[in-house]
Amino acid sequence: MNCGICAGSLGFRYRYHDVSWDDRFDGTMWRYWPLLPVDPPDGAVTLGEGGTPLLRARSFEEHRVYLKDETRNPTGSHKDRSLSVAITHAKAIGADVSVIVSTGSAGISNAALAARAGLRSVVVMTEGTPPERLYPMFGLGAALVEVKAPIDPIVHGVIDVCREQGLYLSTTSRNSNPYQAEGNKTIAFEIVEELGKAPDWVVVPVGGGGTVSGVWRGFRDCRALGLIDSVPRMIGVVPADYNALEVAFERGLNRWEDVLALPYDNLPPSILVKLAHSYPPDGMEALGTIRSSNGFFVSVTDEEALSAQEACGRREGLFVEPSTGACLAGTTRLMDSGQVHLEDVVVAIVSGSGYRETACTMDSRPLRKQSVSLEELSTSLTGF
Repeated sequence: MNCGICAGSLGFRYRYHDVSWDDRFDGTMWRYWPLLPVDPPDGAVTLGEGGTPLLRARSFEEHRVYLKDETRNPTGSHKDRSLSVAITHAKAIGADVSVIVSTGSAGISNAALAARAGLRSVVVMTEGTPPERLYPMFGLGAALVEVKAPIDPIVHGVIDVCREQGLYLSTTSRNSNPYQAEGNKTIAFEIVEELGKAPDWVVVPVGGGGTVSGVWRGFRDCRALGLIDSVPRMIGVVPADYNALEVAFERGLNRWEDVLALPYDNLPPSILVKLAHSYPPDGMEALGTIRSSNGFFVSVTDEEALSAQEACGRREGLFVEPSTGACLAGTTRLMDSGQVHLEDVVVAIVSGSGYRETACTMDSRPLRKQSVSLEELSTSLTGF
């Protein structure tokens, strides 16, 4: 879905006067529908997205760090927000199928919400995606299509096919579907309501680039409404081997052609597969977000992400996916930078649950257990 004149990405403008949240939908993201690109949502396709808690982190005792726990969404990730908007729009215009390119969270969200709406779901992914990541999509009724190509060319190829065939496309990039891109704004709306103000810093895992941009637009909306006086600095966390946006930011690149010229072909596999875009489809918007907010990018390794994932489970009681572990590792990097003052408020977006990623994580963090006899049980239990 692009402009028919200039072929640029589409966005939305809103009237901010006389806007109020709709308490009929209290506890879900749909209370914010006046600033979403939909009609009054009595017919919204929803499984109860949003309303996720903001938890004070135990891992940074001297600082005011909060975790926005998006694992509480119906299928376990923030993607439910985007897909709820997309599928609501799809149903409103009479679509009967929703196509999405995904190797994980967005595909599960698409499958669940399409089923809720009575639509068929088709999930397209790169060949070799682990079957344990795909099975929830299959279990929710989606048709699965593997393509022998990297993820970014697949995104562009599916856009072309859907335009030619008149199929509804829900892929979570703005060029694919600008409606879904507005769903992530509701994360910012909730943070402002939960804190009673804007945080000073927000740390977001960056894959395709749409989430960090959507959250930023949400804070800007809140400022336009007069709910906050300032906006946070946005920190984007990317995988170390897939850090084209970090390099582009540091070099001051302003044209997508210059980003595409960076040598990010034939990169090694990463456990952070949900963030592993050589050239993120919403990359220029993400760069604009980071620059406009006076933020920056941080890159972390797989090992740093896995260690942060493990620490989050032990210290915070949250079992998160490795890509969320990357965000938490980036938060640690931010705190170690010396730029965060003690009175600053930092929010890290805990974007996805680890329960769907258990098999993938176990390859890098094997299970540890004790095997004892019944007679040895007492000694074993007192040894922890």
